Formats: sequence, structure tokens, C-alpha cells
Amino acid sequence: MLAELAIDDLVLIAEARLAFSPGLNVITGETGAGKTLLAQAIGLLMGQKGGDELVRPGADRALVQALFEHGDETLAVARELPRGGRSRAHLDGLLSSAAAIEEALRSRLAFYGQLEHARLLQLERQLDLLDGAAATGVAAPAEKYAAAYDAARAASRELAAVRGDARERERELEMLRFQLGEIEAAEVEPGEDVRLALERERLRHAGKLLERAGGALSLLAGETESAALDSVRVAQRLVGEAAALDQALADAAGRLDGLAAELDDVSAALRAYLDDLDVDPAHRDSLEVRYDKLKGLMRKYGASADEVLAYAAEARERIGRLDLTAADEEALVARAEASQAAALAAADRLSRARRAAAPKVAEKVERELRGLAMPHAAFSIVVSPRGPGWEALGPRGADDVEFLFSANPGVPPRPLRETASGGELSRAMLAIRGIVTLSDDVETLIFDEVDTGIGGVTAAALGERLARLAEKRQVLCITHLPQVAAFAERQFAIVKDSDVAAGTTLTVVRRVEGEERVAELCRMLGSAPDDGAARSHAEGLLARAGRPA
Repeated sequence: MLAELAIDDLVLIAEARLAFSPGLNVITGETGAGKTLLAQAIGLLMGQKGGDELVRPGADRALVQALFEHGDETLAVARELPRGGRSRAHLDGLLSSAAAIEEALRSRLAFYGQLEHARLLQLERQLDLLDGAAATGVAAPAEKYAAAYDAARAASRELAAVRGDARERERELEMLRFQLGEIEAAEVEPGEDVRLALERERLRHAGKLLERAGGALSLLAGETESAALDSVRVAQRLVGEAAALDQALADAAGRLDGLAAELDDVSAALRAYLDDLDVDPAHRDSLEVRYDKLKGLMRKYGASADEVLAYAAEARERIGRLDLTAADEEALVARAEASQAAALAAADRLSRARRAAAPKVAEKVERELRGLAMPHAAFSIVVSPRGPGWEALGPRGADDVEFLFSANPGVPPRPLRETASGGELSRAMLAIRGIVTLSDDVETLIFDEVDTGIGGVTAAALGERLARLAEKRQVLCITHLPQVAAFAERQFAIVKDSDVAAGTTLTVVRRVEGEERVAELCRMLGSAPDDGAARSHAEGLLARAGRPA
């Protein structure tokens, strides 16, 4: 429940602190005193926009705070409007967003004002209210329909995408096949770019490599008398013979053996290198052509030969998927048709459930209206098909729902949007809300101007209905009717205090009890507190409502 509401510097309210009871709370005051400011304060907490126009003249910022209680749990929310700055929201003392606070309050608070009256005339809202009032019979088929409809929509979208993208798919297939053909024709090998780059660099310096490697080989194992390998072999023989005579030279002899073998290996490697060194200009030209071709593919498909091959693999896979999609179009058609048929069947079951529930709900509304001083009210609910086929289905089914209403005997019911006056619309909204279970966890209902166009006996019936509604939920009602106010467990009065000399106007909110409450009811009756007849009337209203005077 909404336990406390604190308002600071909001338009004409300098400071207001309201502690509400769990039952029926009413807020009263003279026309223009600022009753709607309380509704505006709640609206700010619910995420409505506000600017400098809501900040009281002379104040730096407007602040609205609320404390909600549920058992041992509490929730504190606040909305601050700094003058000339962006609004700030707080949730349990921490900075938050207005959207987050609205989400937190949605399950705790429901606000009904003139906007709700206007929404009651919308056919979509009337469908919501019927489903809410007939939740026991409608909820299950509605849930099954929603699942079937979503599945049918998904299948239809997939089929439309396949059909609508056929031309684009063919263009993509043509391009992918060309690219794959280009790569496959080039017969790219893994790591080929690295190998070609090394070979190309070698051919560019073939002359120098031939000169230097050949010179080294000549010095090591050439035909000259000074060839290093020949000299080492002579030294190897001489030291070997000496080592046979003196073991002290055995180590030197072994090392010369190793040196001779190493020089022989180096010489063999140099000979092999020189044999493989290609200085043929024709080969060099063909290598340049291959390298340029590979570089062209790399500019299109990847930074290396390996990436070009990876792109080819992806293109091959994508071609397979696109070919499969085209082949599966027939299967998609069958699936879409089957899912649409299932959605149509689910919609039919939902329609039957609504048509079965509509008379029962209408009868309950009629009883509520009679309890609100409309003894001759007639109320009915028409559930009509929107049209045949899949195209007629929507997220809520295939039905249009309309409330029909008549306040007078002998007058056949007509659409509520065409017939109801302001007072009748207020009572219809309250009657429907009284039986509709929308958001069962909503603990607080706030009614603003629910008594529009109502007076006399009807007002007393309205007060009694609000009191009965408040037995299950906390109710806050902004009203100008003393017959309604008398039923409240707690009453708050709003007074506008103007100081002509100082040029200031303030709105003051205070709880009224005992003598003050009787005086406020006298004012609402249009009389002074010392008017004996008005006073007796006010006390009588409280007595009939079962509230202490």
C-alpha cells in the first residue's frame, strides 16, 4: 500500500505530508484549490514528464516522495525536478531512472482518471476488460492462442523472407559461385604467398648469391692447392699418424676428424644450393606472373593465401545453405499453412470462450450499475469476428469487443462510446473495475474525478461502492462529493491560502478529523460549519457511512 506521500515545492504546494490508511482515503477541497496536484504528483512518480512549470515560484526544485509498504518490506521512490535542469529519480535512496521507478510501481499502483474514462471507450480496451473479467474461462485459450499466433507469424515471416529474397539470393549465389570459381581455378596452395615471396626475393639476388656461394665453395673444396678442405685433410692425416705414436695428440686428431666432416657437409650443402639456384629469366618471369595473380586474389578475399582458402571454404558453405533454402521453400510453405491453420483454430476457441463469458460479465456489470443508483441500466457485450482467414488475426485474436449500454428503460443498448454521459461513464468504469481482475497484485487504486457528473443518491451509492472496493485494496479518491467523502477511513482537505499583500498563494494539505471533518463536509455541502442544518446533514452522512463524527 501507499503508506506516505511527501510533496515539496510542486506548483502551489510548499510542503505536504500525507499518511494514508489501508482502506478508503479521500482528498477534498474547493475547486481550484489544487486537488489535481496530488494526482500530478503521483503521475510524476509514474514517469510523466515535468519541467520548470511544476516548480513552485521562488523554489529551486520540486520533489515528490512516496513510501510503499507490503508486510515487512518497504519501497521508497522519489522524483526531483530541479529548476533549469534534468529530472532525477531515486529508488530506495539510490539514483535510478524514471522508467525503472514506473516499472517498480506498476505492480503496486493503478491510476484512474479522465484518461481512463477515454480509454474505456476504445474497443481494444474493452477487449482487455472482458478478458480480465472472464480470466477463469479466457486466460487458458488466450495463452494457447498467443503461442499459436506467434508460431504462425514466425513461419510466415520466414516464408516471406525466402520468397522476397529470391532475387537477392540468386544474385548472391551468382557472385559466390564466380568468386569460388576464381579461387579454385587459381589452385591456391596453403602458405603459397610466403613461399613465393621468399623465392621471388632469391631470384632477384641470384647473381650475387651465385657469386658468393660459389666463391665460398671454391675456397673450401675447390681445385686449387689452397682449398681449405684439402689442407684440413692433410693435417688430419699427419696428426692422426702422430697420435698413434703419442696419445697426447688423440684429442687434436679427433677434433680434426670432426672439422673435416663439418667442412665436407658445408661443401655439399653449398653444391646443392648452387645446383638448385635457378637463374633462368623465363622462370623468374613466370614466378612474377604467379605472384601477381595471388596478390590480386589476396586483395579481394584475404590478407594471405590461407585466408583466401578460408574465404573459399565459407563461400562453398554459404552456397550450400542458399541452395538448401531454395529447396526448402516448399517445406516452408507447408509449415506456414499448418501453423496458420493452428492459429485460426486457436482463435476460434478463444472467440467461443469470450462469447460464452460475455453475458455473464455483462450481468455482473449490470448488478454493479444498479448498486450505483442506475436501477434501469442495461449492459451487454458484443463479441464479433473481425473477418475470415489469417489476415483477420491479431495478437489478441480475431475478435472485436464492444460494450453496449442503456441507462433508461425501453431504450435498447447502444455502443457505450455513443450513449454514456460523463456521470454514466464514471459509474460504468467503476462497475467494470469492480469486477475485473487486472493485475491482481496491484495494492493501491487511485481514482481522480470518478464522480464526474454524479450527485444525490448516486453519490452515496458511489461512496458505498468505493468503500467495498477498499475492503480488498487500498483506494485513494479525489472527490468533490460529501456523500463519497463520508465513507472514507481517512480524509484530507486541500485549501488555497492567498496573501494579497505579500502577493503569494500556497496550497495547504492537511488531514481532517472530528470537528474539522464535519466542517469540511459542511463546506462540501455548500454551507458554513455553524449552519445547523448542514452540520446535521454532515453528521448524518458520517453516521450512515459508519464513520465517527
